[in-house]
Amino acid sequence: MASTNSPLRAFPFRLVVALAVTTSLMVVGIVGVNLAIDSKLSVIKRVDVAVASAPPEGANYLLIGSDTRSFVQDSTEEEAFGTGSDVGGQRSDTMMVIHVEPGSQQTLAVSFPRDLWVDIPGVGNSKINAAFNDGPDKTIETLKANYGIDINHYIEVDFESFRGIVNAIGSVPIYFPYPARDELTGLSVIAGGCVRLDGYNALAYVRSRYLEYYNVETNRWYPADAVPDINRIARQQDFLRRLAGIAVQKGLNNPLTANEIADQALKNLTVDSSLSKGDIFDLIDAFRTINPNDQSALNFQTLPWSSGTEQGQSVLIPKQPEADEMIAKLKEFGNAPPPATETVDPSTIKVKVLNASQKEGLASATLKELVKFGFKDGGTGNDDRGTIALTEIRFRPGSESKAKTLFSYVDPRARLVKDSSLKGSDVELVLGTGFKKLVKPISTSVPVTGGTTDLATETPAPISNESKLGPPALRTRPC
Repeated sequence: MASTNSPLRAFPFRLVVALAVTTSLMVVGIVGVNLAIDSKLSVIKRVDVAVASAPPEGANYLLIGSDTRSFVQDSTEEEAFGTGSDVGGQRSDTMMVIHVEPGSQQTLAVSFPRDLWVDIPGVGNSKINAAFNDGPDKTIETLKANYGIDINHYIEVDFESFRGIVNAIGSVPIYFPYPARDELTGLSVIAGGCVRLDGYNALAYVRSRYLEYYNVETNRWYPADAVPDINRIARQQDFLRRLAGIAVQKGLNNPLTANEIADQALKNLTVDSSLSKGDIFDLIDAFRTINPNDQSALNFQTLPWSSGTEQGQSVLIPKQPEADEMIAKLKEFGNAPPPATETVDPSTIKVKVLNASQKEGLASATLKELVKFGFKDGGTGNDDRGTIALTEIRFRPGSESKAKTLFSYVDPRARLVKDSSLKGSDVELVLGTGFKKLVKPISTSVPVTGGTTDLATETPAPISNESKLGPPALRTRPC
């Protein structure tokens, strides 16, 4: 079992997004059932923070994941989380900028690793996490001084918020191929299959870095992750989408559930004093179309980095030019001119159109328009995921120039996704709920996305010791 001084600090940055997303979605539910939204928002803690004025097209939200243990009340919680004295009170182990553009339904979440080496104004060179020791203003000032990023709003959340939201929902179903445990976080799954996790076990699951699977025939435990951090990220992404999807469904269908989830999400939230009801509605517009099976709803990234040494410490240094390319995206709000790129004649491009918008007949109507623009008819259909938010253009390896040509006809901008399984057409246009129309491009050019990782093309790392674990448990609904 974990000792009280075990180095289990901070929950990963995707949990912070889960809280922000779920909070926003629950406000939608409250408005939908005409509950008293003003009284709900009044419980949010406010702090005076020097933030920049937001542009009309969106905003950058600085999200801080605080690892305060002030909620620890008994020996079980102390064993899993430690106490405030063990970990030195509150610190920021999670720092992320969420770039929200409600009009385009494009949301980018960029994590800034805690060990990035920066110049903290008035303090000197140190790891970026140290900036939070002097409060949110110093953190915002550091991001501006080192990366030129304007922060328009500030949000801080903690462990208790996450656990409370899951408990308000009831549980979140997760598939385990084998019995599982993590002795450091307290996770314990006695049998493989579809398991419903409550708040305590959900937090133990997403924080797990030492997950083990059990072979019932040999009575031995084996490490589950070939690459622990990569596998943990995959688990977190899956859990986040499930959490947000269930919260929306239950909250919108049941006013009492929406009320309870909102209470849990808001009571442990801290925001800047200037965050208004209108700003919260902007977040709602950005997040309200989230589907737990849609990997395009939120684009998670980590600032590209490489290892280094400074003043005898192991630190992280931004990897160039990839880091600058990603930072540039945090500075753009729908008005950046796209760089030129090679395109091809539409008459050489066979396009299949899939509907994931819930609008009947949209795929057929869109394909007819594409044919008028000169594209070849590749047929229509419905996307297996049901509904997605951001429109996608899927393309086979080697067909990127054809995908980019189609890209310039889609309004608002779509997301390019490489798909080696694509058959029968050069590209697939998957219409999301944010799709508006096709346009005749003035210039057939699209932004280059060098240096980033597309979530839809990520492949989770394999299970370690899979050959030693035997056949996995049957995967059943709702997992």
